[in-house]
Amino acid sequence: MNAVPEITFRDFLRTGPDTIAGRYLRSFWQPVFRSEDVKVGEAKPVTVFCEDFAIYRGQDGKARLVQPRCPHRGAKLSLGWVVGNQIQCAYHGWAYDGATGACVRQPAEPRPFCDQVKIRTCPVEEYLGLVFAYLGDHDPPAFPRSPEFENDRFFTALTIDVWPANYWTQLENAVDYAHTEFLHWHFHYKTPKAVNVDQTDYGISVHVPGLSDEFHYDSMYFVMPNTHEWAGPPGNDPAMGNFARSWRIPVDDESHIRFDFRAYPFAKKDDAAFLRKVDARINQPVGTAAGYARDLLSGTLDFQTLKAKPEIVGGQLTNVQDCAVMASMYPMATREHKEMLGQTDRAIALLRRLWKLELTAFAAGEKPRDWKRPASLWPALGN
Repeated sequence: MNAVPEITFRDFLRTGPDTIAGRYLRSFWQPVFRSEDVKVGEAKPVTVFCEDFAIYRGQDGKARLVQPRCPHRGAKLSLGWVVGNQIQCAYHGWAYDGATGACVRQPAEPRPFCDQVKIRTCPVEEYLGLVFAYLGDHDPPAFPRSPEFENDRFFTALTIDVWPANYWTQLENAVDYAHTEFLHWHFHYKTPKAVNVDQTDYGISVHVPGLSDEFHYDSMYFVMPNTHEWAGPPGNDPAMGNFARSWRIPVDDESHIRFDFRAYPFAKKDDAAFLRKVDARINQPVGTAAGYARDLLSGTLDFQTLKAKPEIVGGQLTNVQDCAVMASMYPMATREHKEMLGQTDRAIALLRRLWKLELTAFAAGEKPRDWKRPASLWPALGN
């Protein structure tokens, strides 16, 4: 039996199809696209986990994820036509079934040549406004749900952005609450006296008592392997308090997608003024935070000037602050400098231990652990 190589921090960072972290993450259902961004009859390119795909929505309304190129001459299938529930290559008209991958039509080619051609397809589920795909080699696990966020009594919002930093930098930031008082000055948080960290059946819980004046803004939950949940402070309007479930998906090893699904339980769902305020606080074109981060890192903008910009408010300001700091660590953030972790970094240390244990077992041929999120984590989202 071959010895399992030592898993190091660098193994966490690379997520291509031939890497240990890439194969591990592909063993879970992962969001790859926002549902509203692919309409019936449309095909779009997708890049996740250092791998290209084509996504399209058939006439039956179902999304399908397939390999990026036609096996005939290599043209991108995302350039093609959606015909019924099939994807047809724009170059020579070869068409494929998006469920089975079978080539079902080859104009100018006699059968049975058609029967010898097949493309890769991936299982797909749509949930909370996202297209999830299973990119692994074996049968997919049961699809994970978050019942609290399915409550249609609440106003919900789904946002997407792409940041120029390795996804792992974001995972560590998710469990780091000590930075909130300083980097996110507008929260008016307090210096944490203690950081309570526990390993759970779903991953990690972090509680920082006294961080804010309201208990639920003291907590976050990390659901293995790359999802976290957190409470968004309301600012001056209690109705703006929200709870988010967030996925951090590598595009490549130097950038990642942020999918954030938020529920607002303290507001009236049909309040037009509230809806406008939410839109102003969280909706920005993809790449806005990255643009401001580049200006901050180049020295053409500073945090004090940024704070005074009236168009950057609420969650947008938080995103720019986080994005700039993460990008400042350089795209891969290998942590090969002499890193000095303190007691407030206990959650980061635990996250690294869990990932090392998981990747070591996975490299030895074991199945990934079945991390189970409970039906309820946030009392404010209760029925």
